[in-house]
Amino acid sequence: MTADAELVFRLTGGVTVTFGGREADPRIVGGPRCALVLGFLVVNRHRDVSLEELAEAVWPADRPQSWNAALRILFSRIRDTFRLVGLPADGLRSRSGGVRLTLPASLRSDLELAEMYCDTSLGNPQAVLHNARKALGLLTSAPLDGITGSWADHVRAEATRIRIRALEIDADGSLRASEYSRATQSAQSIIAIDPFRENAYRIAMSGYMALGERGQALAAAARCRQALAEELGTTPSAETENLYLEILRSDDHPTRVTVAAATPSIENSAVRIERTAERVTIDEAVIGAAHGRGQFIAVVGEAGTGKTTLVLEAMDRARAMGTTVLFGRCSEESLVSFEPFVEAIGRELDDLDPVTVQERLRTAGPGLVKLVPQRVRETSDGLVPSVEDDDRALTMSAVLEWLTSPTRRSPTMLVVDDLHWASTATLDVLRFVIHGSESASLTIIATVREEFTDRADLRSVLISPSRTRGVQRIELGAFDVEQVAAMVEASGSDLDPAALHDRTGGLPFFVSSLLTTDALRSHQQLPTSVAESVAHRVRVLGADALELLEVCSVIGLVSPRGVLRSAVEPMDDGAFAAAIDELSQARLITEFVSSSEVMIRHALVQESVYVQMPGVRRVHAHSRVARAFEDHGVDHEPDGFARMAYHLSHGLDSDRPRSVDYSIRAGDAANSIGAYEDAVSLYQFAAERLTPRGDSSARCRLLIKLGRAQRKARNPAFRSTLLGAAAMGRRLGDVDLHVSATLANNLYGILYVHIHIDHERIASLNDALHALEATGRDDGSSTAHLLAQLSIEQIWTTDHHTRRDLLLRAIDAARAADDTDALIAALSAVLVSLRTPHMATIRQDAYEELEKISSIAPTRTLDPMLTVWLARAQVVNGELAKAQHTIGRVSAAHTSRDRELGWLVSSIDFGISLAAGRLSQCDQQLEEIRSIPASPIETYSFGRLLAFVCGLRTLRGDMREIVDAANDMTERFDLVSSYRPILALAMADVGDVESAARLLSWYDKPRVAAIEVNHVWASSIAVLGRVAAQIGNTTVCEAVYDLMVDHADETISAVAVVYGVTHHHLADLSIALGQYDRARRHLDDALHVHRARGFDAWYAETLYLEALLAAKSSGRQPTDAIDRARRAADDTGATAVRRRIDALAGQWKA
Repeated sequence: MTADAELVFRLTGGVTVTFGGREADPRIVGGPRCALVLGFLVVNRHRDVSLEELAEAVWPADRPQSWNAALRILFSRIRDTFRLVGLPADGLRSRSGGVRLTLPASLRSDLELAEMYCDTSLGNPQAVLHNARKALGLLTSAPLDGITGSWADHVRAEATRIRIRALEIDADGSLRASEYSRATQSAQSIIAIDPFRENAYRIAMSGYMALGERGQALAAAARCRQALAEELGTTPSAETENLYLEILRSDDHPTRVTVAAATPSIENSAVRIERTAERVTIDEAVIGAAHGRGQFIAVVGEAGTGKTTLVLEAMDRARAMGTTVLFGRCSEESLVSFEPFVEAIGRELDDLDPVTVQERLRTAGPGLVKLVPQRVRETSDGLVPSVEDDDRALTMSAVLEWLTSPTRRSPTMLVVDDLHWASTATLDVLRFVIHGSESASLTIIATVREEFTDRADLRSVLISPSRTRGVQRIELGAFDVEQVAAMVEASGSDLDPAALHDRTGGLPFFVSSLLTTDALRSHQQLPTSVAESVAHRVRVLGADALELLEVCSVIGLVSPRGVLRSAVEPMDDGAFAAAIDELSQARLITEFVSSSEVMIRHALVQESVYVQMPGVRRVHAHSRVARAFEDHGVDHEPDGFARMAYHLSHGLDSDRPRSVDYSIRAGDAANSIGAYEDAVSLYQFAAERLTPRGDSSARCRLLIKLGRAQRKARNPAFRSTLLGAAAMGRRLGDVDLHVSATLANNLYGILYVHIHIDHERIASLNDALHALEATGRDDGSSTAHLLAQLSIEQIWTTDHHTRRDLLLRAIDAARAADDTDALIAALSAVLVSLRTPHMATIRQDAYEELEKISSIAPTRTLDPMLTVWLARAQVVNGELAKAQHTIGRVSAAHTSRDRELGWLVSSIDFGISLAAGRLSQCDQQLEEIRSIPASPIETYSFGRLLAFVCGLRTLRGDMREIVDAANDMTERFDLVSSYRPILALAMADVGDVESAARLLSWYDKPRVAAIEVNHVWASSIAVLGRVAAQIGNTTVCEAVYDLMVDHADETISAVAVVYGVTHHHLADLSIALGQYDRARRHLDDALHVHRARGFDAWYAETLYLEALLAAKSSGRQPTDAIDRARRAADDTGATAVRRRIDALAGQWKA
């Protein structure tokens, strides 16, 4: 029945269109209303929809006067969406006041397909069950996300009805097929939606009994009875009662839950019973992820609410469903960089065979090899890190690839416990993985203490704003009196539930802690806190057990058994085993024999024991633990350096100086895998404890490391740190340290494209150069790097000839040193700092040499900034496909943590689309650029948008936005030479020719000639000439022509925005000056160059000039030329060009 049906319209989540392997989001193409209209038409696809009805759905209130025109624009955007995926645009037809989708009947929506899959008339039970599960796969989230209105509510209600039907088929079929876990999960999902469906309770009861979980079956029966009695005033049916009595007569008992090594055990069945809704939420997320809709769930609550217990139980259910489960935790001390990923991936490596390890590591890349080097050596026949690169993007990409790789044979669940302790670096990686796994078969669950949720970097992970779906938050609160009573009954205690609730506030862990203390029997005896409860149990421990517990608390939540054993010597083996047993019986620790680890049962226990230790014993314990780690070789591994530094720094006074060296080594290890924030903390720790306090080579080297890590972590303190290190190197007379500190303090990112002058940095670079010259070392690699950086710093303070001379010296020095990295730095600086047409030749030579270096060593890791500048040069050269490939080498991992780099990459994408004539796409890309926050040092954020707005609105739309910014721009006329002509052009564009002429009257030939030749000179002159030609200012036209004619073959650009070839602007000026033969020659060249370089939108604009020239020179309407120009403008979406063409054609109308 469904064999020929094809899913084209997704309504679940947001509205999307899928066809031929491509997907388009109408919200991106035409905005939220475009998605709303398409959704409405899909739901009503089998009838004509009147425009009036559609308008009522789009504007239930405050309908605009021009709503008809607005609807037509939305229809056009829907047709654009169809084109993007290869559907016929005429699949949407509007006529006679109505509109209708006319696509083939076989192209269905997900709701239509889901209902078809719920057909039980097939007869084959396996096929029926298979189809029901396909239906559930289509209904993993509510439809029409973000769309409101009664019609949308009706669609959501219909989707719920279909989902319940699919769940009923799945639950019943799974039970019959002996898939009992699946049956109970589907039944519980039904109950969560509709708590009055008795059949669902019966399936759950039967499923739990088949699994041997009699308590769960009885709990399901109790919930059924309660729901029916409280809400409907009735009792269960005879069929349900008979099943209940059958369960009561059964002698079966619940089976013990098996837990993976190194994760806490689950023993509090009351918690499991009382978290049904949360269990259903997690299970449904796991099912959704299995169908390629990645999920992220944050389980939030105060300490002791059962977050970890809930998640561990979910892990067991996920395993039962065939999901691969990984577990990692964050420690309060954050001793290991990227700790949860190291733990989770490392343990999975331990479980894989060597062949699979090799295959997976090759896929994940060197970033993962660097992340878990010890595990790699142990499991992969000696494979070791092969890349000396500290780029965090490598680690981020590797972790995402490991978790979502197509080589995985099953869905994956990653659990991150105690995320609130995560470092900024760890959160950064998790944020990226959450964003990158939206369409992957990955469920991520994180537990978080509620009191930490206002932490800014943690909050950004919890809300995951970059995700459009699959993000949920489960809030776990305290138990009420009835729930506490259930725990008391389950434990067999005779404590008063009300008193227990009053004392504990219903905190599940505190309740459980008190229930395990057999000596407590009255309200007066009840401890007032978890700490007091723990202290009570600790007081009755024997001396060996107490010592062992205290050492465990010093090590952390999880203790390697061997390290623990060494740290409590001279306790003999018998006493050690007895102490372990005593602590286990007191429910204070759990021992994992298979993994040789001992774990304190809860973080609250660990915290309480550690805080209550006498200071002297705590200090001694830290030193003993440090020595134990040394005995086990941990001090030789990257993840052991930080542990050693931590314990030594908290140990005996005689041990504390050794913590400095370990802290520096730990910082180096963290920095090497891109955990820059961790490295900063470790280096700062070392700097505070390093002796002597004054100037020293050791301190200077440490400050350089600290400054580099701060810079990579985007910490603005890097500048003062490195300037201070350079000054220290100078005072020490150590030229190498002086230069190293200066070079580390380099400019990065968006600062290259706006006005920023750092005089102190320029002076520092000159000081370092002078120091090298004084020692006769002015022709090596360091000199090349310094000169390259100096030329970039001086973009706004020197002329291009001075910067050229600096860079020629830099290139010569790099070649003399035979240093490829130095040569790349010098050549890259040419692309950055010599962006004037006068330097076109040297710039092109530098670009070609960089291309050659890249082709010779294609595996060389390119700096993202170099990639940006190479792509920009390719856009200007008209190598648009190559530019798209080049900019694609900047990964999402790079841009996810660097907004400035993201802005530059987006600017390249915009520039490619604009140059290629994909102008409708530019509208959306402009909004993306606009949404990226400005750099903190920018004083005028609209200034960085101006090139994009001007470039796009020259060809599409109008320049009203620029006119609206007139006051701010006028204040900056003396600062930026391009603002006055751009504002004049915008005035002319919106019809205010008088204001445009008044702005241009400021210019005469000397003032035009005096415009500073910097990287905005060419675009400033081109815009000035363009507006002068429009309003007929021949003085300016002549002056601009004389300046530009020597650069006729060059592309005019600003940032990555192409303004056409110079020939085009020379033709425009020549037409305004009446030099028609000269204009013809320039037009021929412009048409040829624009076509050759793929500048299709500017080709349309040049065709307009061709028509204008024909009209001016002949005095007649150039019909053929106008038609050619119109077609080109329409093909590229150049509405502003079309407006000018129509105005030209209109001159011959009556």
